Amino acid sequence: MIIGNGLIAKSFLKKYNKDNIVIFASGVSNSQEDNLKNFKREKDLLLNTLETHQEIKFIYFSTILIDYKNNPYYWHKKEMEDLVKLHAKDYTIFRVPQLIGSCGNNNNLINYLVGKIRSGESFEVYSNLKRAVVDIEDLVNFVMYCEDKTSCETVYVGGIEPLSVVDLSKIIQYFFNVSDSSLKMKIKDTNEDDRWTSLTSPIFKDYLSEFGIESKGYTQKIIEKYIK
Repeated sequence: MIIGNGLIAKSFLKKYNKDNIVIFASGVSNSQEDNLKNFKREKDLLLNTLETHQEIKFIYFSTILIDYKNNPYYWHKKEMEDLVKLHAKDYTIFRVPQLIGSCGNNNNLINYLVGKIRSGESFEVYSNLKRAVVDIEDLVNFVMYCEDKTSCETVYVGGIEPLSVVDLSKIIQYFFNVSDSSLKMKIKDTNEDDRWTSLTSPIFKDYLSEFGIESKGYTQKIIEKYIK
């Protein structure tokens, strides 16, 4: 059973839709969100789904940055995690980084960078701000891999290849053949905590190893896979 209609939900619907597992992929996805009505909408749907499907495994998607950010979105995600832990008899919470796929969230960092670079608009990035990108197909395959291997736990889908946002911009710049002189990127300093980049659960490392997924060049490969 799949709850939602965004990138995650649509990707699971194609490959992994089972009656004995709830894939909860509906709710707030914009990390800049601060509208309490949107938070309440997800909370109400989550509680209703948990109440009506207590006996089957529950999958919830959170953010890998949850312990390193301090704004309403991350507070909300922590509350949702706690509700899952409280009400689901069997659950796995996947804390994920940036996802990329053939359809997606317009507020996603990659989509933002693509829009700015392709249009030639000016934009700002922070010098040592790091982000990681994971192919939605890898997330789906990994959740399938975990089906009988995880129970009542939180799994970190750690960044396979964490890169600075500057480097991510350079990859997109190269893809669109934009010259350095045409790239209107302003770089600012920041002191963001990047300890999250080392958060990778052993089971995710096992998945990467078993399926031969290498970190070097991973980000460029998946960006080129989906950018059009």
